[in-house]
Amino acid sequence: MTKTPRHEHAAFALAGLLSLCLSPALGCSDDGGSSEDEIGDSGTASESESESASEDESASAGESGSSSSESDSGDTTSSGESDSGDTASSGESDSEDTASGSESSGEGETDSGDTDSSSETTGGSQNPLWNSAHLWYSIDDQLIYIEIDPSDGSVVNLSASTITADPPLVQGQSGITILLDDQDEIDLLLTRVSGSSDSTAVHHIHAPPTDGSPVAASYLGDVPDDLLIEALYTDCQGLVYLMDTGPDVTSSEGNRLIRFTGDYLGGDLSYEVITDLENASVADIDDMGPGIDAMGEITDGQGFAIDSGSVYDFDYNTGTGSLLGQAGTYGVHALGGPLFDDLTARLYVLDIDGNLYEADPVSLSLSPVLITGPNPDPVGVAGWSGLAGPLTECETTLPEPQ
Repeated sequence: MTKTPRHEHAAFALAGLLSLCLSPALGCSDDGGSSEDEIGDSGTASESESESASEDESASAGESGSSSSESDSGDTTSSGESDSGDTASSGESDSEDTASGSESSGEGETDSGDTDSSSETTGGSQNPLWNSAHLWYSIDDQLIYIEIDPSDGSVVNLSASTITADPPLVQGQSGITILLDDQDEIDLLLTRVSGSSDSTAVHHIHAPPTDGSPVAASYLGDVPDDLLIEALYTDCQGLVYLMDTGPDVTSSEGNRLIRFTGDYLGGDLSYEVITDLENASVADIDDMGPGIDAMGEITDGQGFAIDSGSVYDFDYNTGTGSLLGQAGTYGVHALGGPLFDDLTARLYVLDIDGNLYEADPVSLSLSPVLITGPNPDPVGVAGWSGLAGPLTECETTLPEPQ
């Protein structure tokens, strides 16, 4: 906001003030302050005009947004921001009177306690789909999209697209994760593995449809070293992780958390090992999801891991965790608060019959079935898949790339 220059009036104002102070009838105040796995075996501001009496105090400003969780959820929220549960109803406000705790930035924008300038929470994306609450999973030759209601976390719609791929997707457990590319467009990565698999192919779906129209999946290659991959995961930096299930998809033998290091969309599927999970608290991870911390914020190093319906609060860095209880079967994912009107993060699980539930992130108590997915092939399994969804802004606690 453009301010009227004040230096032209300063002399007059000062002179008037001095004359008042010299009058015996008036006092002067110097107070200037402003008031498969197991299936083969069946088995997430205001621009302040606040004028301080001390110019030095107004110069000590800075923008501080580190503790705030910003929100821009496309059609789902209206430029609200959350900071430890508090929300601002607008991104930028003009305030003539500002509390003494507010600090002015050099451009006149203010970070004052629980409010700060509106910006995107989901990595700065302007993609409306990325900024909306939704989930993905895949079975057989189908890609399933689930639209979530931002007002209450219920399901608005489900659509299933037929996937064409060369080579075709094998029938087995799907690993799936969502990415945002440099062009602000959505990509999905898919893996499939079964009890008879001796390698894992990786497929890529660019700009997946949400209306049930057919979609092509591009083959990127096989994961090196004939690894069997059960789950995929994306961290707060957009780095992609894979759950190496070792030589047996039903045990923890050889389990490792690995991460792509090359241009995987270009076919370079090189990887590095992040964590040895052979002796992890979870016997055999079927899906990995982001976590929800005590403040309701999305986390990546601490997340939800699921093993045939056993859900763990799991540390991906150490392989340790605690069993929360039973919910779902093979799919788990947390959606961040900025995707919802009430700014509350939500946890979802998918069971073997293709039923989707919302689960309490602490007690794992389940909602009624939110929706049931499409029927599988005659020899398929309706819920043989992980879950994926957009990741709201968060700070990674996983190792930096080497």
